[in-house]
Amino acid sequence: MRLKTFSAPTMTEAMALVKEHMGSDAIIVSTQDIPGTGVRLTAALDRDPDLDFDIADQGPPGHQELFDHAQEALLRHNLPERLRLRLCDLMGRESGATTAQQLLASALDEIFDFSPLPEKNTPRALAFVGPPGCGKTLAVAKTAARAVMKKRKVAVLTTDYKRAGGVAQLEAFTRILNINLSLVKTPEEFKAQFARMRDADMVLVDTASCNPYVDADIKALGDFMSVVPSEPVLVNPAGIDADECADIANAFADCGVARMVISRLDVASRLGGALYGADSGNLSLCNVSMTAQVADGLTAISPVALAKLLIPSHRAENAKPSFSEVVK
Repeated sequence: MRLKTFSAPTMTEAMALVKEHMGSDAIIVSTQDIPGTGVRLTAALDRDPDLDFDIADQGPPGHQELFDHAQEALLRHNLPERLRLRLCDLMGRESGATTAQQLLASALDEIFDFSPLPEKNTPRALAFVGPPGCGKTLAVAKTAARAVMKKRKVAVLTTDYKRAGGVAQLEAFTRILNINLSLVKTPEEFKAQFARMRDADMVLVDTASCNPYVDADIKALGDFMSVVPSEPVLVNPAGIDADECADIANAFADCGVARMVISRLDVASRLGGALYGADSGNLSLCNVSMTAQVADGLTAISPVALAKLLIPSHRAENAKPSFSEVVK
């Protein structure tokens, strides 16, 4: 794959340059408006499947080595081509990095928004939403545990009363943390319970699983959340198909989701699908769930922390970074 960037006063002129230099088979990877100058357009063309960039375009040998290391990591994590090429384009322009992690972190920072969950969220409820089995209940328990450790007053509600064992699972966590758990079945109950919790530092909601492919389910979730000041946060697991993650993210974005937690990093080794989901749904990356231990809480994510997950230091080929490495 050969990648090349063109600048021109207008999009029409930039497209003409692409056709002139790369032919009609070129794929447009990214476009950027340059104030006072025009547009910058990046296009890709199949050449050598093992080489995404012309070596001559990548600066001095030291930079090329960092670039190759970072690109190998993106390939290993199965990032879809369009997202991978956008990251590679940005890494190709970066000249100040001294490690592959730094090089990748700078590119991640350009593409993704990073917005960790707040330590206090009232007067809004923080509701964890997502498809079946994504890890919502564990995310609620981890967030509650971290808040209790910081001496916050926490209230927890659940709407997941139909799933067998759903309430019992969360009740086991909240009992250990000495937090009362309230069950709500209707929007009216939700509104009434929330009104009683105004003195809490955090109000956390474990929602029932929602099928992202059933519009009625998405609408019902949005209507439920709208009865109180709330922020729905998507929990999307690592290690699943990229297009599936994108469909899930786009569906939940329609009911007001703006942030995404990546879950199940303890049992998944590839993050490409989850990252593609966040990018497709235009969702901020906030936190990740790296272990099954409730006391570890959710780990706030940043460009550097994400780069560490994608390119572990001193790793074996398939090793993953430890919890302590990422939170440093």
